[in-house]
Amino acid sequence: MSAQIGPKLLLNAAEAGDVMGVDESTIRRLWRDDQLPFVRIGKGRKVTRQWLEDYITAHMEVAS
Repeated sequence: MSAQIGPKLLLNAAEAGDVMGVDESTIRRLWRDDQLPFVRIGKGRKVTRQWLEDYITAHMEVAS
């Protein structure tokens, strides 16, 4: 019997793009421009869901 594993803790650019509804190239640009934190694992970069939420919160705009 295998144990149930919850949602991924770390997402690659494609997965993060899916979560945010943007192309993975947008995530890679945010990483390149130091606007979105990431952790490097091997040659890849990963982001947490919390960091995505933090980015969204920090960039919210309210119509006036």
